[in-house]
Amino acid sequence: NNAQYTIHDAPQGSDLVHSETSPVRILEYRVKYPIHNPEGRRRGQGDDAVTLTGLVHFTHRAESHRGFCHGGSMCSIMDDIIGWTGFCVTGDCKPWTGFTVQVNTSLVKPVPVGHVLKIRGMIEKVERRKVYVRAQLVDLNEHGEEIVHATGDGLVIVNRGVMDGH
Repeated sequence: NNAQYTIHDAPQGSDLVHSETSPVRILEYRVKYPIHNPEGRRRGQGDDAVTLTGLVHFTHRAESHRGFCHGGSMCSIMDDIIGWTGFCVTGDCKPWTGFTVQVNTSLVKPVPVGHVLKIRGMIEKVERRKVYVRAQLVDLNEHGEEIVHATGDGLVIVNRGVMDGH
């Protein structure tokens, strides 16, 4: 019932977290849009929110302390997921239609070098052109429970004219 899409327009080249040579690299993003609401927009909050999920590889080049990745690599990933989630606010992914103006990241648990983790961003609320996003960087333990490595929240400002009437 909820539509799911793969974002094929991910940046190419030497982008900070999408390049093949990046120390920390987004491998893919998938977006889940809620069902159309009566106004015809695919936008929601809570369980009915636009959600972006991805896989991120922390390579040996992101190492800081012996065997663990630099906290800045987690902050870069939070910046990216918050921005890309904001690009999806209209119900279609529209890359580069806004900009991240605030990223708050809490580093909860170090990431071991070489790990691939799941990153998730969810739209919390929308106020005109302001898109508020919550994000988590997680791994699974041996029981299938999520282990949180970092949490974040941020604000994306969508460019004028991208959203109806704003």
